[in-house]
Amino acid sequence: MTKNMATVKGSKINAVSSWNSEIVGKFARKDKVMLSEKKCSCKYFDYIKIPCGHAMIAVDGLGVPYDTLCGDWYKTSVWRETYAGFISPKSDLRDVNILERVSSMIMYPPNTKRQVVRDHKTRIPFTGEIWVMAPKKKVVANRCGRYRG
Repeated sequence: MTKNMATVKGSKINAVSSWNSEIVGKFARKDKVMLSEKKCSCKYFDYIKIPCGHAMIAVDGLGVPYDTLCGDWYKTSVWRETYAGFISPKSDLRDVNILERVSSMIMYPPNTKRQVVRDHKTRIPFTGEIWVMAPKKKVVANRCGRYRG
């Protein structure tokens, strides 16, 4: 959220109504924020449910805390409620009842076709392999162009 706020620093707020506003950015870009619906025209707030910088600037004018804008699944209280129940381990798998017709069935692997494989000369080498397959160059010592030393 701190990064989001830093991206829109210096923007101006044009209040349309109490919960709707228009944010004018540094380069005259206009974004519409609808706080009652938790939406913004930049779509970041819509999809991720973390307030974008535009929404945070709009909320500053109303005096509402930022955490009320976050999606419920980001809050620790929801996480605690999710894992509050008792999770019991499964019993031994040998004790599970399986139908007789299912246990008597023979399972074979699925029918597949053999993949077409190119030979080494015609196949396309991958990035790390280009240096391996390239012919070795003749090693020549560095020499001065003027004195040949």
